[in-house]
Amino acid sequence: MNAEIKNYASSLYEKASMESVKQLHEERVSYLAKMAQRSVGTSLLSGPEIQAIVAQHVRHIERSMSARLESYRQAFTEANQTPTDDDFNTILHEAQRTREQQATHSAAAVRNFIASRGGAHLPPGAGASAINAITSNSGHGHDRALREWKIWRDKARLLRSVAVDSAHDSSARGGIAPDGGTCMRSVFISYSWDDDQHCEWVRKLAGRLRADGVDVSIDRWVAVPGDQLPAFMERAIRENGFVVIVCTPRYKNRSDSREGGVGYEGDIMTAEVMSSNHRKFIPVLRKGAWPEAAPSWLRGKYYINLAGDPYSERDYEDLVRTLLGIRETAPPIGKPMATIGRGAAQESQVLRAAPDSEFEDIKITRVIVEDITEPRNDGTYGSALYSVPFALSRTPPPEWGKLFTENWNHPPRFTTMHRPGIAKIYGAVVTLEGTSIEEVERYHRDTLQLAVAETNKQYRDWRHEQDARQGREQAEREQRRKNLEDASKRIKFD
Repeated sequence: MNAEIKNYASSLYEKASMESVKQLHEERVSYLAKMAQRSVGTSLLSGPEIQAIVAQHVRHIERSMSARLESYRQAFTEANQTPTDDDFNTILHEAQRTREQQATHSAAAVRNFIASRGGAHLPPGAGASAINAITSNSGHGHDRALREWKIWRDKARLLRSVAVDSAHDSSARGGIAPDGGTCMRSVFISYSWDDDQHCEWVRKLAGRLRADGVDVSIDRWVAVPGDQLPAFMERAIRENGFVVIVCTPRYKNRSDSREGGVGYEGDIMTAEVMSSNHRKFIPVLRKGAWPEAAPSWLRGKYYINLAGDPYSERDYEDLVRTLLGIRETAPPIGKPMATIGRGAAQESQVLRAAPDSEFEDIKITRVIVEDITEPRNDGTYGSALYSVPFALSRTPPPEWGKLFTENWNHPPRFTTMHRPGIAKIYGAVVTLEGTSIEEVERYHRDTLQLAVAETNKQYRDWRHEQDARQGREQAEREQRRKNLEDASKRIKFD
């Protein structure tokens, strides 16, 4: 690990740790003051009071472990670097060591505190029980911090994978993007200030795109008082790899009439489109029908429909894949006449894909042995259990993930060893948290396969329902448009 990053993370942690110690002290003073008011005349501790003090230390241990992880995350972010897998392993060991050290310090602090407040009057073993509770209860914080670490690591792996794919695509094209320019992934969103609700929708869309790995900017994030707005808009459009245009009837009116900032942006974008840089500009329909919302210079373009509330996840994924440059590509070209002459049945199968072929079943392919976590094995309840990850055949859609989680929690069949609530999906990985490889082999394997099979069936049914609904809505829109056109033809003014 880079020494400067490690040192900076240590200084961040030291600051956060001192703040946590201060908070611990304030909590104890406040609690003891309240207890003194309730039991005037005695300074001896009771069992519930000791438990409350232990709980304060447990919270301090969890804050310390989380602070250790956050210090590294902030250090790597400010250095504009992504941790390697070795870095992530080092960070995890640091966080686990932090928990062990803080638990040891807290146990000593509680032991001394009990002795100073008349611990001799307590039942035998009460002090030792309190100290054991520190180690046991802090295990929950350990598990929560571990989940945060795994999310961070898996997101970093995903971003590295996307970067490698993008670099490969760029290399295959000689460094030239489809629009003829350099292969950039930064994105600017152009929109009209229709109302506060619309502006907030744009902000949330930009935030979600950034969470999905797209370097998006909007005017409210990068323009500051004093900027020359025409120069800012021109720079934002020319310097970003893509411009997402959020189309509404108001946007169309302002763009077509060259009114305000939208009109000025329209001048710049039209000029670039005329220079054949047309793939840079991606229209997104937000309000109204497309003819009512699209500026004249965008009418013939392929657009993304995000007009619903909520909008279509499939259309949103189409937008993200376009911006990241990971859209589906054509299969490789085979040998001439390769599929001809294999019989009528095979030929028919090649030419007529079944409806179900639109969605290929997702399967569990293997146990990711290298990512199985280490059990704590500290003698506390559940400390012999750990997380077991499994690779999926591909990253499932969000709806599939929700269905799978529900099917795992409530499977059609299960054993008495079934553990609802432990299945989590991150990208193309499903993880069972709080189990063991022996339990997976004996009990969970069959339930996993059952949940996956049931999820594939339910997702396919849901997809068919969605497609049918969208087909009906499209037919209704087309019929309405036809009725309007027929009516307009009947209206004469001469």
